[in-house]
Amino acid sequence: MIQPATRRRFRPDIAIALLLLLIPLIVSIFFFLPRYYQFTALGKIVSVRDIGLKGSVNFCYVREGVTRNLYERWVIGRAIPDAKFELADASVEDEYSDMIETGEESRNETILNAITSAEEQSTEAVSQNDQNDFDQKLDALIEETGGYYGDSFGLMLGIGLVEEAENEDFSKSGTIVIAGTGTMEADHSVGSVGSIHDKLLTAEKFSTDYFFVPKDKETFAYVGLSNEEEAEQVSHSLNLKLTVVPVASLEEALQYLSNLNT
Repeated sequence: MIQPATRRRFRPDIAIALLLLLIPLIVSIFFFLPRYYQFTALGKIVSVRDIGLKGSVNFCYVREGVTRNLYERWVIGRAIPDAKFELADASVEDEYSDMIETGEESRNETILNAITSAEEQSTEAVSQNDQNDFDQKLDALIEETGGYYGDSFGLMLGIGLVEEAENEDFSKSGTIVIAGTGTMEADHSVGSVGSIHDKLLTAEKFSTDYFFVPKDKETFAYVGLSNEEEAEQVSHSLNLKLTVVPVASLEEALQYLSNLNT
């Protein structure tokens, strides 16, 4: 006698167990699947005293970087609530690494230019001892600024070096807050930089009174608004309290500060 085929009974407990095992896997795939974002966020203003100078001015930096998946984006978002993310392709990671490497070279160059430009404010001849002091100061500043990316602190570094050499205090004993951004070129000119919008908001956040930016309407070499135009636009549209001060050279910045003190 042939026995009828028996049907398998549905086991809901097994189905639930399998589902519970699959959920972490699905979540992991979702959060760790490669998906690149680049981000920017407000940073801080840093006194030149923090890098070993006897000055009163500040340079400004913002935070930026790359995340490789949604989990990293979530972690950064939790740590830096004001971070702004923009979707990017996988090449952004290599581009960011190259930018960091290039930024190190340009940082050392702007330090060299800042020291040279500040010393050239004096008409005294450079002796051998002065040259030794120059080399020591260059090495010390390269070491002290190793934690900061890029060359945008060049202008403020030059001003701080002049303050130190002349025993000057442009902040009037800390009663005004002076900050800024811009590279320092070999001819004492102030070069264009990035992230002007976030740097202005950072400066405003830390109660800056005067914020120096490159005067580059006529010399800006990239697509879009120049630093000077963007700073004026952001300051006006957001009704910032700080005063934007465009300068083309170290000498122009020093002249402005001297007039401010008188």
